[in-house]
Order: sequence, then C-alpha cells, then structure tokens
Amino acid sequence: MFKKPFFLSILLCGLTACSHSNVGQNIQYLEGEHIDVAMNYLGLPDNKLSVDERDIFIWGYDRIEAYDSPIRTFGGYGSSSGAFGGVGMVFGGGHTPYASNVSRYSCEIKALTNKSQIIQKMEHQSMGGGCSHYADAMEAIERDYGAPAP
Repeated sequence: MFKKPFFLSILLCGLTACSHSNVGQNIQYLEGEHIDVAMNYLGLPDNKLSVDERDIFIWGYDRIEAYDSPIRTFGGYGSSSGAFGGVGMVFGGGHTPYASNVSRYSCEIKALTNKSQIIQKMEHQSMGGGCSHYADAMEAIERDYGAPAP
C-alpha cells in the first residue's frame, strides 16, 4: 500500500530538485534581500530580463553526459542483441554488448526583483540533479539563513 507513493516520491525527487537538501527552501531565504546578496551566493547571473520596472535574474547550469554501460544478459543472451547475438556470446564468438546512454543535468534559478532590486520571488527548476552544481551556495545560504540547530 505504501510502496507506490514511496516509489513516486523517489522518482519525482530524481526529476526535480532533490539534488541538494531543499534548494527551493534555501533560495526562498533570499526573498526580501537585495539582488546583490543572491549574487554573492550564486555568482553573476547568466541572463537578465526586464519587464516594466521589474527584473528577472537567471542563473543556469546545463550538462549532457554520454556513457556506455553493459547490457544485462540472461542465460548468455543479450537483452537487446537478440538470439543470434546471444548465441555468439555463448559459444565465445561474441562480446559483452554495450548500450549508449545520455544523461542531462540542468538547473535554472530565477530571481524576480522590484524597481529597487529587492528580490520579490525566487524559484528554480532542475533535471537529473543539476542543482547540485550550486551545492556550495545552497549550504552557505542554509548556514547563514536557516533555522539554528537545536
């Protein structure tokens, strides 16, 4: 009964921002601060958009990683190589089959400021744990703004 919600939470964690403890919570500590404070933690933004008298500062990270991994076999048959590829492996004529894989790690953090450059709203989007790129910044924000340890 509890397995399905647990599995879904693990899956969603992998697809969102669980790459570091509460990225969303940590960046929300910066709401109400001047944009310079966010820049002190996150570095210079990668982009800035202006709408009316408000600005949106954007920090981004994007990495694509390609790698090969062995295909699992069952009884000497490669799961993706079919019977003939598997027969070659059984009789010594084959090789361990590999599959190419691609992983994407991305993170986008946005800060919306008013005309005085005070942060009104912080938000983020993450894929594949990409926000771990900002792990040091998140730890510093949590240290400086988080609740004191009991």
